[in-house]
Amino acid sequence: MKPKIIVLIALSLTLLSACGPSTRIYYDVDESAPFEQYASYNFLDFSEGNKKTITGMELERIRVAFARELESRGLTFSEEKADVSVKIVVYHREAVKSYAYSGRYHHLERALSIDMFDNLSRNHVWHCAAVGELQNDPEARAAELTQQVAKIFERYPIQVKPES
Repeated sequence: MKPKIIVLIALSLTLLSACGPSTRIYYDVDESAPFEQYASYNFLDFSEGNKKTITGMELERIRVAFARELESRGLTFSEEKADVSVKIVVYHREAVKSYAYSGRYHHLERALSIDMFDNLSRNHVWHCAAVGELQNDPEARAAELTQQVAKIFERYPIQVKPES
């Protein structure tokens, strides 16, 4: 192959890979919070805005994905008297990406946000959000959800508890 063709193919592959979905993670943690002592959690209700704009099926998938990660870190669900309360909020916004060679790309972004509150002290102890392009196809969105929530929990102070 001619060197120019090889360079064009490499450049095209680089540009195409830049167009794929990516997830950005933002987090904050209260370093003094006793995460190793938390044994139970409950969920605070989704916001009215989330209930109006997201189907009940999708809200349940989101809640289950977060519950799976919490439980893999040793917490158990407790409707009453939980050690921590978990608030999940889903945000949507229009976003624009600019590419030098292909112009502007308009799309929707979704942020999955989790906030954790210590129920004894009433302190906000952990926040994390994953922001990425919203997939239009519900099956693709569901498949990506597990990966996004797993990325969020990479920032959680307690990692996965080994099974006994």
